Amino acid sequence: MSVGAFVAVIRRRWTWVTAAVLFAVVVAGIGSAAATRSYSATASVFFSLQFGNSANELAQGSNYTQQAVTSYALLARTPTVLQPVIDAQGSDTSVRALAGQVSTSVVPDTVVVDVTVSDPSPARAVELADAVAEQLGTTVEELAPATQDGKPTVEATTVAPAVEPRSPDSPRTALNLAAALVAGLFVGVLAALARDATDTRVRSPEDVSTVTPLPVLASLDAGPAVDGRRSLVVSAAPYSIEAEGYRALRTAVQFVVEPGRTLSLQITSARPGEGKSTVAANLAIALAEAGLTVALVDADLRRPSVADTFGLEHGAGLTSVLIGQADVEDVLQPWGPSGLRLLTTGPLPPNPSELLAAPAMTDLVATLERTHDVVIFDTAPLLAVTDAVVLSRAVSGTLLVGDSTKLRRKELRAGLSLLERAGARVVGMVLSHVRQRADVYGYASSMEADQETAALALTAVRRGGAGVNGAGRTARPGADVR
Repeated sequence: MSVGAFVAVIRRRWTWVTAAVLFAVVVAGIGSAAATRSYSATASVFFSLQFGNSANELAQGSNYTQQAVTSYALLARTPTVLQPVIDAQGSDTSVRALAGQVSTSVVPDTVVVDVTVSDPSPARAVELADAVAEQLGTTVEELAPATQDGKPTVEATTVAPAVEPRSPDSPRTALNLAAALVAGLFVGVLAALARDATDTRVRSPEDVSTVTPLPVLASLDAGPAVDGRRSLVVSAAPYSIEAEGYRALRTAVQFVVEPGRTLSLQITSARPGEGKSTVAANLAIALAEAGLTVALVDADLRRPSVADTFGLEHGAGLTSVLIGQADVEDVLQPWGPSGLRLLTTGPLPPNPSELLAAPAMTDLVATLERTHDVVIFDTAPLLAVTDAVVLSRAVSGTLLVGDSTKLRRKELRAGLSLLERAGARVVGMVLSHVRQRADVYGYASSMEADQETAALALTAVRRGGAGVNGAGRTARPGADVR
């Protein structure tokens, strides 16, 4: 995996990494807060050999003591030393428990043994460290060989009594938190990579390219909801990022028109709820704004949405034309100032697939192509029913919409396979619910500001020129108008 791909995965899965780090740090923090404080005190014992006068004898004695001092350090944790300490303290602690509190070390290249005792009480840690050091010296003197006059050959001296510690040596909260941070980051990155490797959602054009060579004509963000209905962002928020995305789609669609033929474009999706109806509605408005004569036909005869989205009557419509009860020009409804015309479903039939496969549907498509520059059909999802597959034979192109948060690669393959077997011309894909950066369309905010300024200026002129300077420009609050 390249560095760029790795960074892209982490950016997509940053919540996994963050969650793992937070979990590890919180657990470490709680564990450190709940742990019993432990204080350590250390006493140092010096061992010396008590016989020999010549330099050679003293050197031999020094070497002997350095070799034996390791055994003295081990002796400090045995019952021979600890039991007398327990008896002297009058404690009910076992030798095994006390041995767990005691640790010893030999200062390198010396005959000094450090005796360290850990205890929840700093004062008791000092008391035990001194007691164990003193008893260690006594025990070593008793076990060492005696001289001819009965004196011990090894003498132990406590050269550094224990000092009461000011702060606990455990838990080491800062170290624990740092270790938890590193461990959480490592686990989080591994989890993010594993999740990304097993994620089969079609989230980007790169993911689409692993399934099909079809171009991704646009990546669209979700528009805001308006009164609980699908938002017609192209007309409701014409300078928004979402609206600019549909205009970019409009440009891409115009390039796929076959020379000398009107574009009749079916818009469908592999599964329900991927935004096909929203794309169809906004694309139709965007095309009409470009000066084209556009007809939007609601060919989803199972869950129609065009009438509700545009606030139109749906008593008569597509089904009325197909069964010969109405002429298409009588049921086409104009919408907006740009010349967009809409054909709702009309009464829902019991046999949608058969109705869409009838010759009357092919004739209707041809009629609409003669009277419009672009005809857009909003159809049912591919994997749910066969309606879109049937209609794909009558239209000049099919545009597939996929929700980047839901669509799986196997579902995309299945939908494309159905269209391929039907001989459909698939012009490309649109990914919906793709989060866009705010600076993708950098002129949007400026255009909105200009529009607001123009509206304020027009209002001021209608009120008699208040707020407009001599040059016809709106005065900003606090500006020096000259």
